[in-house]
Amino acid sequence: MSRQRKKRKRGGFILVIIEIILGIIILAMILGAAAYYFCPLKDVAVEGTDLYSSSEITEYILDDKYSSNTVYAFLKNKILPKSDAEFIESFDVKMTGLNSLTIVCNEKTILGYIVTEEEKYIYFDYDGIITEISESFVDRGYMRVDGVSPEEPKIGEELPIGEEQIGYLTSLIKILQKNSLMPNGITYDDKGRITLEYDTYKVSLGSSIYLEEKIDRLMRILPQIEGLYGTLHLENYSNQNTDIVFEKEQATEE
Repeated sequence: MSRQRKKRKRGGFILVIIEIILGIIILAMILGAAAYYFCPLKDVAVEGTDLYSSSEITEYILDDKYSSNTVYAFLKNKILPKSDAEFIESFDVKMTGLNSLTIVCNEKTILGYIVTEEEKYIYFDYDGIITEISESFVDRGYMRVDGVSPEEPKIGEELPIGEEQIGYLTSLIKILQKNSLMPNGITYDDKGRITLEYDTYKVSLGSSIYLEEKIDRLMRILPQIEGLYGTLHLENYSNQNTDIVFEKEQATEE
């Protein structure tokens, strides 16, 4: 009798499992049919970028025939999110209604860029990490840096100038941004010395020593040299040596 009871219990348990699985399948079919009939995608909004048009982003994200359904497109991009678009870190696809989606583009953080001999643009972030390598130039006022030449640049790697120099370079760009002193470009030499290039003049900052003091002096002097041609020498500035020289040059005729 005990064996028969065990068999009955076992059989009853299996039957319950089968019923649960069948219930889930039937429920999924009902929900799928409801989604198919009641959730055709009619409206798509794109936010977070002006690097691509709304139609380009929409075609990129909704890339198969089933993506004409709101629920399918939402679930697909939650389970298999896309992450290989230039300058875009990630996409968030949100259901804003039964028939509408919003695609939020999260752009990569960029502080500056380097131009290679092959005319490729290497973009880096606030930590000196390479975030993008592209043949496309993004004109957003990012700082151009000359004198740095990564041999085999890879996304996710640091600029090949050392931690200390990365700190100097990124801190300098942040300070220039904060004080509205952004030059046309920055030249970085093999000894870690930096020169700022403006329209008609250059500013030789040298190393990172006394950087804040140099920038403070630069802000005071710039109105006096605006429109002049030459180089402002701040590379030797210190608390002991406060002499600043502007080396004039002849204006070049275009």
